[in-house]
Amino acid sequence: MRKRSLVGVVAAIAALAIATIFGVPKAFAHGEAGDEPFLKDLTTAFYDVHISPTEIAVGQPVTITGTVRILETWPYTLYPPEKAYITPVVPGPVFVLRERTVNGQQAPGSFFVEKGGVYNFKMEILGRNPGKWHVHPGIAVQGTGTLIGPGEWVTVKPSGAPFVFPVKLLSGQTINLNKYEGGFVWWWSFAGFLIGVAWMLYWTLNKRTVTNLAVTIQLGVNDDAPDIGLITPRDHVWMNVLAGLTIAMLLIGWSYSAMKYPVRLPQQTDWFAPQFVSSGEKMAEVSPQGATYDDGTDTLVMKVNVKNIGPSPITVKQYIMAMATFVNGKPDDLAKAGPHDYVGQLEVDPDSPIAPGDAKDLTLRISNPVLSDERLIPLHDPQQFIAGLLRFENGLGKQEMVVIRSGVIPTQFKSQYLP
Repeated sequence: MRKRSLVGVVAAIAALAIATIFGVPKAFAHGEAGDEPFLKDLTTAFYDVHISPTEIAVGQPVTITGTVRILETWPYTLYPPEKAYITPVVPGPVFVLRERTVNGQQAPGSFFVEKGGVYNFKMEILGRNPGKWHVHPGIAVQGTGTLIGPGEWVTVKPSGAPFVFPVKLLSGQTINLNKYEGGFVWWWSFAGFLIGVAWMLYWTLNKRTVTNLAVTIQLGVNDDAPDIGLITPRDHVWMNVLAGLTIAMLLIGWSYSAMKYPVRLPQQTDWFAPQFVSSGEKMAEVSPQGATYDDGTDTLVMKVNVKNIGPSPITVKQYIMAMATFVNGKPDDLAKAGPHDYVGQLEVDPDSPIAPGDAKDLTLRISNPVLSDERLIPLHDPQQFIAGLLRFENGLGKQEMVVIRSGVIPTQFKSQYLP
């Protein structure tokens, strides 16, 4: 009977393991949907992002271009934005970053940022591993973390030749950075790993520190308890041997690097302030009048008052929230706005030009699953605000991006508690 029970338990565990392996769906995103809505809506807005081509062979380039603006609505609960860097967000080292510019300047590392700053970026990455990968641009802000823009699927196909990433050193030597000294690094790391494994197994396989915790936790901190076999003089000897091997590895490694590379430069940093980029000449003054959101239909409705303060009629072209862009236009206009998974339709009522000096009350309506899929709307937060950019265009083809911040009320809450 006991044997049957044991067989049943083993079978159940095996079935659970198989269900876990094959039943759990793959995770294709980079965690941006798990971020709180305020962390995406009130901090940055990505727009005009393009990732191409979407199908390459190993070693071929993919170009990521676009613009990110650090919004003036940056939450007071976060550290003020001061330093950041633009980065491709990909699932591990499946690509290699070859080139990166911000506002036309080379950007090998971090740069200074500020609220209201507009940063045009361009990155070139090389396909390293075959597969289908989701590629995003992102901006990593010191004290906040990485804020992710819209993404695109990129397929990297195998090629006949192995991936090579040549880099020319200051000495004039050209190396393949993809495999440079890879064997030495692997074996040296493995040697250190073996010392750690030996230490771990020594104390866990046959020592009472783990197998008899009920006794050992009652002993004093500095009590070796050799009388019960807790820590014996022999243990001290072997621990000294392992510590000595570790110190020897450090000394050997330091001596080897000093002899093989006698000329060394400290790690370099290059923080700079990118050239100023304007958000456009002043065309409009926008006053938010509140917003509602129906999570059942993924519909966001915003009321805004827009006054034309320019010399030419203006129209609303886009509303940009975090990594999503909603376009007031034709299907061709949507296709040009960015990765299709993060682009949707914007309805403007009334959808007519606003004459110079006039003011109009507009209703902006967005119905798109990206609002819930990416958790862009705060439904249960203590401060239910959204922010984004309204893109205006005048009769001369010039544009302005205006930041708007509005409170949002879920329509279910409104129907239950408000008149």
